[in-house]
Amino acid sequence: MGLSFLPWALTLLGLLPLWFFPRQQSLYPGVLFLLAALLLATAASLYARAPLGPKVRFFWVLGVSSVAVQAAFLASGELAQVPDDLVVTASVASLIAPALFLAGLFVLLRGEALGPLPVQGEGGVLSQSALQALAPSLEALSRVRPVTLLLLHTHPDQPGASLLRFLRRPDLVFELRPGHFLVVLQGSGPEGAQVVFRRIRQSLAIRAYAVLPLQGTVQQVLRQLEGELAHYYLTQH
Repeated sequence: MGLSFLPWALTLLGLLPLWFFPRQQSLYPGVLFLLAALLLATAASLYARAPLGPKVRFFWVLGVSSVAVQAAFLASGELAQVPDDLVVTASVASLIAPALFLAGLFVLLRGEALGPLPVQGEGGVLSQSALQALAPSLEALSRVRPVTLLLLHTHPDQPGASLLRFLRRPDLVFELRPGHFLVVLQGSGPEGAQVVFRRIRQSLAIRAYAVLPLQGTVQQVLRQLEGELAHYYLTQH
């Protein structure tokens, strides 16, 4: 949340000369630079909520914010009688922006190259190690669109691939251990998960299930789901 407010704080910093120096009579082109600064600050604030890793978001938010600061200083220079040396010093932000974007891109590519890759099992079912690798991406995605976790207990000999025909293309199936599957529904809330579960139950034998929206970390929600199923088994047997 704090990262979303950072672009606005930096943009206001670029507009500070308006309070300390006399105003110019002409508003053009200062108003255009001011509008550009506000649009860039809005874009940087939206980048803070993008489904990216925290380091990539940090670098890219700062990169767009630095361009917003540059536009804000240019607006101040056109709308007020700001000394030229101050405006030139502020233009250093335009040199920082590409470096920040490159740093974010480096982190993004390095994470894809060196990070643990999902281990795809037979029939398109992913392993538990793949869940750990994809957890940061799923947590970032849940901040911009609904992500729901559906934990299923079936017979130990039930193949996980049989679940895939009930799911859409972006949904994922992870086999935690034999007969225990975690279904990740992207873009669906708990109501949509219930619809998916009813389709699965009509064709497969399900011993128990639990549904929760992904709010927080994948591991936290998974522990809550396992706790609900443990309580179910205690009360039913």
